[in-house]
Amino acid sequence: MALIQIIDDDVILLASLGFLLEEAGYRVQKSSDLTHAEQLYQEEVPDLVVIEVRSEHDRGWDLLARLAPLTPVMVVSAASREEDMVRGFAAGATDYIAKPYRSAELLARVRSRLPLVQSTPVASASRTSTTERLGSHLPPPPRSTKRRENDDDAIFMDKAEEMALLRMPPSSSPHAPPSEPAPFEDSDRVGPRLRQARMRRHMTLVQVENELKVRISYLQAMEDEKFTLLPRGPAALDMFSRYVTFLGMEAEPLIAEFRAQHYVEESIPAPALGGPRMPRSIPRWPIWIVAVVLALVVAVAMIFYFDPAFFQQIQSLLFMGS
Repeated sequence: MALIQIIDDDVILLASLGFLLEEAGYRVQKSSDLTHAEQLYQEEVPDLVVIEVRSEHDRGWDLLARLAPLTPVMVVSAASREEDMVRGFAAGATDYIAKPYRSAELLARVRSRLPLVQSTPVASASRTSTTERLGSHLPPPPRSTKRRENDDDAIFMDKAEEMALLRMPPSSSPHAPPSEPAPFEDSDRVGPRLRQARMRRHMTLVQVENELKVRISYLQAMEDEKFTLLPRGPAALDMFSRYVTFLGMEAEPLIAEFRAQHYVEESIPAPALGGPRMPRSIPRWPIWIVAVVLALVVAVAMIFYFDPAFFQQIQSLLFMGS
C-alpha cells in the first residue's frame, strides 16, 4: 500500500485531506510542523509528499526544494497565483493544486502520480540512505532545462484523460479505495441508518462536509451516535436536520428519535451572563396600606364637604369629656 505524507500547518485541512486519502486506500502520515515532517520522512520515505508551501510563514518553500529531488512532491496550497505555480514547478514539484481543491480531482491526480512513483528510479534510490541525504540539509542541485522539458509530459494531462480517470471503476486501479462495507443489520438505530443512506449515495464524509459546510467530526459523531460530541442546543438539531434532508431520508421520525437521545432545547443563560432579567414582583402589604390611607382620606373629605359642623361637634364633645 502506497504511503503519502501530508504537511500542512492548518490542522483542520490536514485532518480532512488525511481522511480523504485514507478512505481512498492509502497509508497516510500527517504533520503540522516542518521539523517533525522531516523526522517522519527520515524514518520512512513516502511514495508521495503533499505539502502546503505557506506552512510556518512560507518556510514550506524551503522544504519543497529539499524533498523534491528525492521524492515526488505535490503542492496543495492557498498560494494560487501564476508566479506561485511557476515557482513551485521550478523548485521540483510534480504537480500543483490550488486551494480550495475538488476532492475528486485531487484523488485523480494522486492516482495518476503513484503508478509513476513505483516505476521511477528516484523512489527506489530514496530508500537506501535517507539520513545521509537529509542530514546536511544542503540545497538541491539545479535541474537542467532538458529534464524539465521532458517532465512536462508526465506532469500535465489533458481534460479527456482526467475525465477518464474520474469515470474509472474502483476495481480497475491498483490504488482504488476499498469496497464499501456491508450494510448494518441493526437498521433501527439512527447512526447506522445515516451511514447506510450516505453509502447508497456513494459519498464520503469529506464530500458531505464540503456540501453542507458541517465539520466532519460532527458528521462522524452523528453516524457513531456519539451525541455528546455535538454542540448543545438548537445548533445540533439544525445540523442533524440538514444532514437527514441532504440524504433524502424521512426527517420527522429521525428527528424525534434524535431529540430523545440528545438535549436540543435552547438553554437560556443567567441574567449575570447576559440573559433576560427576571420579572420583579412587588409585595402586597404596601398596596393594602395605600388603599386604606386613600379610603380614609376620601371618607374625611366627604364628611367635611356634606357636614362641616360634624368636626366642631366632635371637638366640643372631647372638651366636655375632659
